[in-house]
Amino acid sequence: MTQQNTSPSKEKAVSVTLMIIDESGSMQSLKTATEESHLGILQSIQQEREIMPNLIQYVNTWTFCQNSVREKQLLTKIENGEELQSLVLRPDGSTPLFDAIGTACTKLENQLTHLKLLNNNTMVTVALFTDGYENSSREFSLKETKRLIERLKGQGWSFNYYGSDQSVEEMSEKLSFDHSMKMEYSSEGFREGMQSYSLKSSKDKVEYMKKMGLTIDDVL
Repeated sequence: MTQQNTSPSKEKAVSVTLMIIDESGSMQSLKTATEESHLGILQSIQQEREIMPNLIQYVNTWTFCQNSVREKQLLTKIENGEELQSLVLRPDGSTPLFDAIGTACTKLENQLTHLKLLNNNTMVTVALFTDGYENSSREFSLKETKRLIERLKGQGWSFNYYGSDQSVEEMSEKLSFDHSMKMEYSSEGFREGMQSYSLKSSKDKVEYMKKMGLTIDDVL
């Protein structure tokens, strides 16, 4: 995916969505559902630009597998009418979950600081989608990842954990995530989970716009 224009906007508010998606070997049977659901989230964000014109939106997507954490979609400004490029997953290896969260969030924070977007007019939402549990991180420990998350939550970031293993609630609590959902380990389960996140995200943005001083009639 190519990087789009990321120049700061003069619009009233900014929303940044960071998606961190499991690409480990066990995701092979969920590959198509995850790719299509990721595109569906992008399409929803693009539609939101039409009904919430005062909210400029950016998206950043990372994947993780084996000992690799990859930025698959650079920080991209979503515009009306522009073609959205699909995510391509190549599932392989183990699950460096802590490294993925730590690396993606650290880089995004640096980018937003450089773009002067880290302020009271910006909401940042992180969504993690995984079918398993941490088993191969080398750079970030649980303690270090939690410390980073809590610091970013202090800046107004929100964190959402969507997983299909039995430890979803436990891991979400250990990492200090704000919200968690257990998904069925199936294509339909991942579709439903990612759609649930998309709907929740849209509602959160409406509430955010209201807090910014816009009425519902201005937003919808």
